[in-house]
Amino acid sequence: MAKIPQIVKDAASYLIELYGDNFDYLGKYEEADVYKYHFPDEICTGFPVVYLVKGNNIEEIGGFSALDILESFCLE
Repeated sequence: MAKIPQIVKDAASYLIELYGDNFDYLGKYEEADVYKYHFPDEICTGFPVVYLVKGNNIEEIGGFSALDILESFCLE
């Protein structure tokens, strides 16, 4: 299990407060590390939330763009 960087936890603090501290590290996407917030199974949500981390920069991705990123890991 990969250690989740504090920068990711800080960006997702609102999700952690509501649903707990649960992330999946997926790997690399366009030179950035990808972390997906894992909602509890009993929670019905819309789009997933992923975080791209490159150095000290982080980008939160949602919507169809998040699905595109996740799909790239399914095709490997």
